[in-house]
Amino acid sequence: MQGVALSGLVRLIELGRIDEADPLHEHRDEIAKIIARTYSRDVESTIKLRYELYRRLFGNSSKAFFHLLESLGMAELYAFLINKNVEDIILIPGKYVYINTKNGKVITRMLVPPRLVERFLQLAKAKGHRLLTSNPSFRYGLRLGPLRIRVSVDLPPIVSAPHIYVRVHRSVISLDELIAEGFIDADKATTLRREVIEGGKDLVVAGPPGSGKTTLLQAVDLEIPPQFLRVYIDEADEFLDIPSFNQIKINNTNKLREIFSSMNRNIDIFIIGELQYPEHFQAYAAAKGIGLQSLATVHASSIDRALERLRQFGIALENIVVIQIEKIYKDKIIRKVKDIYVR
Repeated sequence: MQGVALSGLVRLIELGRIDEADPLHEHRDEIAKIIARTYSRDVESTIKLRYELYRRLFGNSSKAFFHLLESLGMAELYAFLINKNVEDIILIPGKYVYINTKNGKVITRMLVPPRLVERFLQLAKAKGHRLLTSNPSFRYGLRLGPLRIRVSVDLPPIVSAPHIYVRVHRSVISLDELIAEGFIDADKATTLRREVIEGGKDLVVAGPPGSGKTTLLQAVDLEIPPQFLRVYIDEADEFLDIPSFNQIKINNTNKLREIFSSMNRNIDIFIIGELQYPEHFQAYAAAKGIGLQSLATVHASSIDRALERLRQFGIALENIVVIQIEKIYKDKIIRKVKDIYVR
């Protein structure tokens, strides 16, 4: 039976499909099990390879996605990940799965399997993270078929048991789409385009967690001319690979060193996923200091608080735009640009 399944795998690779009239079509379940044991050079390429093979095998993206999750030991998350209202999934051993949706926060009736938490830790190790008490909090990104997820991990001693926080990114939204959704009004969008995209000013997008900071930063990135060479430094790898864009991606937490290394790359734009620790702010200041247009996000509850944090780390406020996003809880969660500061 394994020989038949291997023959099916070869057929998928060579022809890209198995027709219903093909005798191998009856052995799709066995072929799927072989695909689950297929590996490539690293985690990302392995996931990409498996999803593509499953998609060819079943001719259905939903089935391909389920089998991909099953091969990764994450089948329990399928219902949450295909639900377009789910934005975050919180996994804490011994507790019920907790989700954030577009309409608010929900505690499900599914207990978190310890094995599922362990699987995320195994993937973290495969991506190069060291699970040590000296490194109790970190993030990484994964592309799961049609979705991208950001995984934040907290470990003892800062928590009693490993905590996994999964942020789900379903698509990149353009600035015009954000205007249509009411996330940003037309006047503020015009200011943003004039000052940042056309004027080349630096940008910091501020707001509370889950307010849409990265969403807005990605929308801005989409409007920057594709020939401009941009360097992304983002441990969670939340920015899309776009073939027509001139992109360099660096998943190195030593941001300051990478800024200075970039001086020899003739780059135009520097994008830092989040200003969180002192070295992140130092990197942003260094980028501005060598004349690179710099974009980033930061957690802050107001424009004044964001400016205070920038000043605290010696970041010059000339030639900068700071956008404040608010997150309001009503019948559903409302996210919108509240204010914009231009200097």
